[in-house]
Amino acid sequence: MIMKSLTRGFVSFLIVLSPLAPFGAIAQNTSTLTLEAFLEAAKRESPDLALEKANLEAASARASGIRISPPMVGLMQMKENSTSRNGYEISQELPFPTKIAQDKKVRDLEFETQKENNKYQSALILNEARNAYLAFWSTYEKLQIIKDKHHWLKHHVSLTRSATRSDSLAQVHLLEVESDSDLIENEILSTEAELSEKRNSLKIYAPSLDVESILPKEPALPTLEIEKSSRSLVILKEKEVASLEAQESLKKQSYIPDLFLRLRSFEGNEMASANQEIMVGITLPFLYFWQPKAEISEASAQRMRTQAELQKTKIEFESRLSTLTKKVESLKVQLKNLKEKLIPRAERRRKLVTNLSTRTMEGLDEHKSVVVGFLDLRMKAIDLRLEYENTFKEILKLTGANSNAGAL
Repeated sequence: MIMKSLTRGFVSFLIVLSPLAPFGAIAQNTSTLTLEAFLEAAKRESPDLALEKANLEAASARASGIRISPPMVGLMQMKENSTSRNGYEISQELPFPTKIAQDKKVRDLEFETQKENNKYQSALILNEARNAYLAFWSTYEKLQIIKDKHHWLKHHVSLTRSATRSDSLAQVHLLEVESDSDLIENEILSTEAELSEKRNSLKIYAPSLDVESILPKEPALPTLEIEKSSRSLVILKEKEVASLEAQESLKKQSYIPDLFLRLRSFEGNEMASANQEIMVGITLPFLYFWQPKAEISEASAQRMRTQAELQKTKIEFESRLSTLTKKVESLKVQLKNLKEKLIPRAERRRKLVTNLSTRTMEGLDEHKSVVVGFLDLRMKAIDLRLEYENTFKEILKLTGANSNAGAL
């Protein structure tokens, strides 16, 4: 009679612990949110992406047209004895033509730099959103595993009590399992609070999302063709260098005089005839040579600093990309071994362990070891997936690319 009861108990364990039937009933009002749907929402609603778009539009506006001072128009009146004459004046200050062309080139290059920066920053924002979703998914999955473990330990406690009542070793085993069960309760509370935090973090990227009614779905493992990936961070630095070189060239033209044009015209009267006055003048910036010299030195220093940053970025890109690529490949193999070999093998052991007697200490220990080991492997698979994703995130940060989902 006892063995029949124990068999029914373990059948219930198998149902609870099946990966296809996670612990706890799913609320009827919840819906599954996939990673792809979340990223589409982030593209539409992310305030950070809207800010990047506004920055790009501002850079586009700055790059348009040429920049010269507006003309000045004035009305004049000259009085001589009892007569007066009216007139007008038109004046215009014009930078030297090469300055106008170079200033336009500088603003165009700044716009190109801003476009590349916008592309890079947008990719980073979407990758941050992706990691926020993965943090939500992993915490949710961990909570289910912890609840599975807690439910199993509670059942194991009742099984131990009914199987052995006088064995001292069994009593020690019982106390150990009861303590483990109590500790798991604390872990459940902590993980539930963490899950709430991860849910709410999704609203940073998609403010209209109803986070309380969604459940995550495990995304496909991302892949990236390194050979075809862009070098956005390097390209961005190269464009910054080109922009600063143009800026330095513009500053070097500070010694060149600017033009000043003026036209004055007075009407005639009975005392004097009408007359006009035309003036063409130039500025003399070289008289205060220290001012353009300082501006050129500053522009040159900024250009040299950015060139050094570019060289450093190129070196770090090659070495770090190689290191991260090897690491992510290693993690991918480890994750594949866990999912295709270790976890299925642990699942088979868990099914076979039901045939062991739980009326002995050896049987009780084996039951606990096998089931807890199976749950720990599932937890390790999630941790390994997160490590893979964090490493992959660093690769995306280097290349400025977006991931492509692929099957494991």
